[in-house]
Parts: sequence; structure tokens; C-alpha cells
Amino acid sequence: MPQRANGTGKAAKAVGRPRSGEAPASDDTRADIIAAAARLFRAKGIAGASVREIAAEAGLRKASLYYYFPAKEDIVYAMIEGVLAPALDMQKKLSATALSEAARLYLYLRFDVEMLCAAPYDCTWLLSHGDLSDTRLAAHWKEREKLLGWLRARLREGQAKGEFAACDGATVAKAMLAATEYSVTWAEREDRARIRKNAEEVAALLVRGVLAEGKRFDDVKAEALS
Repeated sequence: MPQRANGTGKAAKAVGRPRSGEAPASDDTRADIIAAAARLFRAKGIAGASVREIAAEAGLRKASLYYYFPAKEDIVYAMIEGVLAPALDMQKKLSATALSEAARLYLYLRFDVEMLCAAPYDCTWLLSHGDLSDTRLAAHWKEREKLLGWLRARLREGQAKGEFAACDGATVAKAMLAATEYSVTWAEREDRARIRKNAEEVAALLVRGVLAEGKRFDDVKAEALS
């Protein structure tokens, strides 16, 4: 991405702390740090990856990394927030629409798969990571529970309106969230068209699985995209 020119016609200097010179400059140093940390966390665990190693992986000096993240744990929280906040925001927006429960569910599931698969890192390993138990992380997991609560509400309301077949909403909501989150393990992040196609397929499969007899998925999709 080309830099903006300053008043002299020369390219403006990049803002931020200097790099070590071991990696090319990026337009988003913070994102580079998160991506580098994710690679090391997955290979070594959070406790096993040092700040120095993360900085080197991102092409930064150790001191430069602290300019963006005061502690290693702050990188972990940023990774979680980076995929949690957009999902919660999407649920909030869909709740404010006049769409059917099925259309809301379809749009959310499609969004979640595409968002997670397009992210530059894979957070699924955090779900079973054993060395994260502090209060701040517990608060993040409470926020994640809101995702499940919203899915349960859609299923419950959809059943009451005759849109969905009878099912155990708690179990199905967990299965849906697991399906969207696990999709990142086979995502081809460089192929955005493929990501969108996969998101469509996963969302369609999940919604079809709960539709009441006589309800057509094509009608749900048409409403959602109208």
C-alpha cells in the first residue's frame, strides 16, 4: 500500500517505533506483532514464547514491541478481542432488524465464518489452552458466552414462530459456534473468494439443519439478502 505524500511531494515517514531491519516494514505493525505472536503461541504455547522471540518474528526490537503492547498477555487479549468484538457487534446489529430469526441466523453464521477465516491468525488453540486463567481472560470468555446466548435466543424464538424444528437449543447453539470457529483450521486465507464461498456453504448447511418442515432455505436466503 503506497504511503501518502507530504507537502513536499515526498512520501511521508511511517509512524511508530523503528524495526530491527530483519523484516520489511509493514503498514500495520500492531497486526504484524499479533500475527507473529500467534505463530509462536501455536508452536510453543503462550508461556513458551518469549517477548524477545515475538519481537524477532515480527522484525522488531524487543523495546519496540513494548511500544505497542506493554506485556505479552496484552497480545493475547488483543487477538481474542479482534475476533470477539466484531461478532458481538454483528449480533447486535441483526437483533435490531425486522428480519426473521432464520435470516438473522444465516447472516450471522455467514459473517462469523468469513470474519474468522479472513483473520491473519487462528484463535482456535486458545479454546483449550491451559495456561490462561487470569481474571481478565475470564471476562473475555464471559463475553464469548454472549455469542452462545444470542444463538440460543434465535433458535428459541424461531421455534416459537414456527421457523425452526424442535431441538435442544443449548446443544445446537454450541454446535453452530463450534462449526464456525473450527472452519478456520482449513481456511485458505489468501483466497478471499474461497473464504466467502466457504462461509456461504457452512451457514447454509447449519440453517438448513434446523429449518422446520415446509420451510425453504432459498426463501430465507432471499430475505436475508434483500
